[in-house]
Amino acid sequence: MVGHVNFEDLDFEYGYSCMADRLHYYSKEENDFRMEVRKWCKDNIEPVATKIDRERNKVLAVETLKKMKPYLNIVIPEEVGGLGKGVLYRTIFGEELTAFSYAIATIFGASSCLFAAPIIEYGSSEQKKKYLSGIADGTKIGAIGITEPTGGSDAIGGMNLRATKDGDHYVLNGEKCFITNGSVADYITLYAVTNDQVKRRQGISAFIFETDTPGFEVVKDYTYMGRRGMPNSHLRFKNCKVPVENLLYKENEGIEVLLFGLDGERTFTASQYLGLARSAFEVAYKYAHRREQFRKTIYSFEGISFKLSEMFMDLELNRIAIAQIAKMLDEGHYCRASVAAIKARVSDMAVEITKNAVQVIGGLGYSEEYPVERFYRDAKIGQISAGSAEIMRYLISREMIRMWGK
Repeated sequence: MVGHVNFEDLDFEYGYSCMADRLHYYSKEENDFRMEVRKWCKDNIEPVATKIDRERNKVLAVETLKKMKPYLNIVIPEEVGGLGKGVLYRTIFGEELTAFSYAIATIFGASSCLFAAPIIEYGSSEQKKKYLSGIADGTKIGAIGITEPTGGSDAIGGMNLRATKDGDHYVLNGEKCFITNGSVADYITLYAVTNDQVKRRQGISAFIFETDTPGFEVVKDYTYMGRRGMPNSHLRFKNCKVPVENLLYKENEGIEVLLFGLDGERTFTASQYLGLARSAFEVAYKYAHRREQFRKTIYSFEGISFKLSEMFMDLELNRIAIAQIAKMLDEGHYCRASVAAIKARVSDMAVEITKNAVQVIGGLGYSEEYPVERFYRDAKIGQISAGSAEIMRYLISREMIRMWGK
């Protein structure tokens, strides 16, 4: 075809990668799960993904998430209605879901992974039964509350939300910001200062907070350049009472819970960037084989084919790394430096691949005619959220000293 190529002419289906049949480093069961998820996303998310983005439609995004009932329970323990799958399955799901909608994938991650994972690991049997069953069946939405206006990269040192014990409950006062699902969540795994007399890392506690508690307020939802349709909120807590039985793990030992959750979060988000970059690669690859200039396809020019080859190399190697790190976490290995490395590397990769996908397609790639402009906008947050690119490198530098000394 000479000249303009319509998006519809590409016969392109999100997530149906040419690499899909070659994922021999996953088991048959894992690959079957992957393809099952792809079909579900093709049928249920692809039709609404563009609408959610262009209208910043968080209502539609949440409604679509709740239809995902067969998959909301992936990581939830079997005894409370879940499938009891580990980090590897979570990364497979994260990649496939994000290939269709980064916004919906992030809502899922905050609820079914970030909120639930600390309770699965540290919660009492009563807490698991009460709070995880609703996440598993889609009737409840979860969130995680770490970041504050005075925090940012120093989330722990900048934490000022106070939880003061008063008899059979704690009283919460303070604010949280940039909280995914904050305005739609039923429950939040919340971190607050419970002891001002010690180093901050030794005086933080984790709580399970119910958002219908009096004194809780959603101040606003932020407007982002990417991940449009994902609720991300500024929250305020004014004399909010939390029962002592909602303390997660032990008083003043919430840092252990927090760090455990971050390892899982960063592995999941790495899988999201992989899915996002993969979709951008697929659009660019198929476009390059159909778009003609100088009486031949642009793929025949090395400037284009080599660029696409670089994309493939990065996707292939990073997928293998994510799978290996996920398996290590499932086996209980400590691998914080590896988690930080893959999170940083894949987020950088997503920015580069989505940028190059726009470049391959050219003027139309910069327009809303093709989804690569959305992928490019979505990708940037990967270098900022869940630990910035700079913080990941700082963490790795500290881990190297821990492992090998000075």
